[in-house]
Amino acid sequence: MTSAPPDAPPAPDATGPAVERRRLAVAAAVVVLLVVGGALLVRLTPLGAVVGVEAPCVVLAGDRDVRPPAVVSDAAARVREVASDAATLTVTCSLVEAAEPDDFGQTDPADDPAAWSVGVDAQVTELEALPVAADAVLAAAPADAVFAWRLEVHDSARTTAVVLTPGGGRDLVDHAVELRRDAGVAEVWFGPDTGRLVVPTRDALATAVAATAGRDLPVTTVETLDDWLEVEQVHPGTWPDTDAVALAVDVAGWDGVWRVVLRGGEPASPDLTVEADDDAQRAHVASRLAATVHPGPLLAYHVVSQQVAVDGVVGVPAVADVQPDAAAPGAAGAADAAGVPACAGAELRVEVLGNDAAAGTRFLFLRATHTGAAPCVVQGVPALAFARQSGTTTPDVTQLPDLVAPDVPPVVVLAPGEAVEAQVRWAAMSTSQDPDVAVAVSVRPVAGGPAVDLVLPRSLDVLAGATVKVGPWQAPFVEVGEF
Repeated sequence: MTSAPPDAPPAPDATGPAVERRRLAVAAAVVVLLVVGGALLVRLTPLGAVVGVEAPCVVLAGDRDVRPPAVVSDAAARVREVASDAATLTVTCSLVEAAEPDDFGQTDPADDPAAWSVGVDAQVTELEALPVAADAVLAAAPADAVFAWRLEVHDSARTTAVVLTPGGGRDLVDHAVELRRDAGVAEVWFGPDTGRLVVPTRDALATAVAATAGRDLPVTTVETLDDWLEVEQVHPGTWPDTDAVALAVDVAGWDGVWRVVLRGGEPASPDLTVEADDDAQRAHVASRLAATVHPGPLLAYHVVSQQVAVDGVVGVPAVADVQPDAAAPGAAGAADAAGVPACAGAELRVEVLGNDAAAGTRFLFLRATHTGAAPCVVQGVPALAFARQSGTTTPDVTQLPDLVAPDVPPVVVLAPGEAVEAQVRWAAMSTSQDPDVAVAVSVRPVAGGPAVDLVLPRSLDVLAGATVKVGPWQAPFVEVGEF
């Protein structure tokens, strides 16, 4: 056995002080790494949750590194506890006001629960599971929370989705499921104030509209997948009449038409917008609409291409007959001229001559042409009644003679072929508050004579409660442009 030379240095002591110091240094470094790594893990885990334990919500706070107040995170955790068995949940806690506090001791907005909202996205795999999921989400989301909720349940393909109202019921969910299952609807979305149904073809549109009858739904639009056709409610619960819907479906299949939108529903009148491919198609479609026989209420239409529109009305006006006593004092029949008899009215051909507008005042011009064989006398103010798009007489219209006392209507002797004209004026009215505009007018040219119903080539803002001032018949006095 060989021994170490006598002058060799001694072997290091494995239990000496230097080795112990190195061991302590390594252990300290490991601890630091664990602490730093743990801190990073906590920072990157939503709400600082423990790894392997699902956080109550994903925090959305812009660039800020903040946590929701306890009442917000506890509510999110409650949703997960109650509704996780009924649906696959995505829960978010969003800071509505993400601004940081200033340097003057301002309270951090993130500390206020009212600055947060909790979003719950609940997904189910089967359509029939939506009501159960809705019940579970609503049970976990009280309406009296100090923060805002946004609750939505939907199927996995998002062909059926409903935004729930905290504290409300699941009725919209039941309606959505039934419409998908029983009415041939391909997609349904309902929010608190609006809704949308999508059907595969335009032939299925009328069925879907009819399927909503009697349901308490928000203002809803039905649209098609095969054509760009939309039927929109103006007020909840009512649709344009069935004849208008049928016409819209038909027009959507015409050559040169790429979009059709029908809006209406009581008390709003139906209104049809047709977008054509080009100017030539616009003229063609407008011509077809003008020649269309439409049995339902009056329907205003607008055929549009390249930001140019052709407007018109389809349908037969139902203008109420004007009573003889509606005419102003001094009507024709009360006077004659040198033995010339008063015009009886049947010999007068009445027409709309034109309209105009200036400085908030609207004007309508009328003409009456004598078609008889002998002269007659006209004196007085014509009596008017207006009809709306809905097919009803415009209510509460006050007619005043446009005369300043002691003026009286002039006496005009009309030879065969001669004409008189009258001017009607009124103050501009707001169609945003009452869109049921006038589309026809009934004119009784002389007291006791017949009334003539005329379709207005352009709708007028003679609305419910209007006051119109009607001037007397007199010799032609103005030149007017066409509609």
